[in-house]
Amino acid sequence: MGKYESPKYELIMNNANFELRKYAPFYTTSVIEKNLKGYSGFGLLFGYISGENEKREKMNMTVPVINQFDKDQITMEFVIPSSVALSQIPDPINSNIKIKHYPEMTTAVICFSGNTGPRRVEQMKNQLSDWIELMHFEIIGNYRLARYNPPFSLPFLRKNEILVEVKA
Repeated sequence: MGKYESPKYELIMNNANFELRKYAPFYTTSVIEKNLKGYSGFGLLFGYISGENEKREKMNMTVPVINQFDKDQITMEFVIPSSVALSQIPDPINSNIKIKHYPEMTTAVICFSGNTGPRRVEQMKNQLSDWIELMHFEIIGNYRLARYNPPFSLPFLRKNEILVEVKA
């Protein structure tokens, strides 16, 4: 996925499928999604970056598409390109779209390929939780799913990650 921009990070530790990363601050556009298989959020966010915003400006597609798991809801998020300064981020026309800021943070990550159905995601979250406990890190915040490929990609070629902010 080298042709698409991703949030910048420094790799602190690599341990098999697990990584510890320090992310630079970044912004996303975010909508509430009904479930992991939902695509209504994708359509809204794609419309936003395609010019359906207050400034009628188009933005480049970025990766990954992020789903954050809050207690009562799931969000779908597109990363805003780093070339767009905070003061230049167009206001959404659709009130369901929110601009979210991620400050500098340290995250624990598990990388995996294949599908991202609820069972698989839960399995990966559990494996990441076990690794975090083994490493004596403290979880801060919610788990996120990061998907780097279009849904029509062959499952074995997909790049996926589960991330969570930690205090190392």
